[in-house]
Amino acid sequence: MRTTERIADFIVATGFEQIPREAVDFGRGAILDCLGVTLAGSQDPSGKIVTEYVKELGGNPEAGVIGGGFKTSAPQAALANGTMAHALDYDDVAISWVGHPTAALLPAVLALGERGKLSGREVLEGYIIGFEVGAKLGAGIGPGHYAWGWHATVTLGTMGAAAAAAKMLRLDAPQTGMALGIATSLAGGTRQNFGTMTKPFHAGSAARNGVVAALLAKRGFTADEAILENPLGFCKLFSGGGDFDIAKATQGLGDPFDIVTPGVSMKPYPCCRFTHRCVDAILYLIKEYRPRAEDVERVACKTAEFVPQVVIHSRPRSGLEGKFSMQYCMAIALLDGEVGLRQFSDEKVLDPKAQELLKRVEYVHPDGLTPLHPEVVTIKLKDGRELCHEVAIAKGDPGNPMGEEELAAKYRDCASFVLSPEDIQKSLDMVSHLEDLEDITELIDLLRL
Repeated sequence: MRTTERIADFIVATGFEQIPREAVDFGRGAILDCLGVTLAGSQDPSGKIVTEYVKELGGNPEAGVIGGGFKTSAPQAALANGTMAHALDYDDVAISWVGHPTAALLPAVLALGERGKLSGREVLEGYIIGFEVGAKLGAGIGPGHYAWGWHATVTLGTMGAAAAAAKMLRLDAPQTGMALGIATSLAGGTRQNFGTMTKPFHAGSAARNGVVAALLAKRGFTADEAILENPLGFCKLFSGGGDFDIAKATQGLGDPFDIVTPGVSMKPYPCCRFTHRCVDAILYLIKEYRPRAEDVERVACKTAEFVPQVVIHSRPRSGLEGKFSMQYCMAIALLDGEVGLRQFSDEKVLDPKAQELLKRVEYVHPDGLTPLHPEVVTIKLKDGRELCHEVAIAKGDPGNPMGEEELAAKYRDCASFVLSPEDIQKSLDMVSHLEDLEDITELIDLLRL
């Protein structure tokens, strides 16, 4: 059986009953986290622009725009909600994706869930299946994909969203294969746009395009029926030079579910995940030793050489660029003692104190150090003392997870930009019992306002 066919069969055959309880629990937590950052992202300039754009276009009012106060067509709602979900770079990440799965998947699932008046149980089912397909395709195309410059959140995200959308629409196997074929021609986005509004647009684009692919396939629209494995198909095209192993795309499909192993990472800080171990380290040093910024001579971040290829802005000039600047994250941690939503405004990044201090932050890349090795932050003070701390596993990773109360506190903080305390608690309770929700519209109406 061909790879595309096997994956389509998996999507169709896998129901909620086949998904292990642990995967459902992780899925529910990821959905809560994504809804929170989407609410906060609705107040970001990129979120406001895309909401205005979608509202101007109009559309059949079948799915809500979170924080937007209106409904529009399912594809357009997915575009807006996906962009807002990733606007603050505060959403979850997955190693297997080398990207942000939930911001691309959940908006597609929610849009079609509202459109079809589907249950919370069906939302969980579609989301987890989309996560699994995107993750296994990530294994199939290999690391050359990311190194070549593709942004996996939109490439794998489009495919995962199409898989999830096909499940939500109850497509049969041939239709599901066509949805993946259509989605392949809609996938694409470059990492060069990191630090701009186009990066979160990638997540929105993936969500919208997944919905579009499935809706077209349902109506009989055609595409290559073996799009994953054919010579000019998805894996060859996006692998970064043809170094891929198509067999990995179906090995272990659903056994284990990728959302369980290796799992999904939640973000305690609204900046690129590749800064987080160093942020953990410097915040530990600040808490333990309370160094003053003016007494710092130098900050050294010992990381793998790969890290600056992702965290690309050494001299940021905006809040968005600051999220992809190790130098700024270290500097603002020293200045403010925290790295939260309010540390990534343009004004904060352009503060002369931050701009001066970030010039004293440097990378150290010992030979042989890989992303699997611990990262070390050393603060050298002007009096000659050196403060040093090592972090092997970032807070929020599966090996060092955020607890339920920490995730709920993050949700409350993010949701407070839009919702009243009463509605925050009501929505928390709904997501906590998502499987019991008969119509997902009840939740989205609360978040839409």
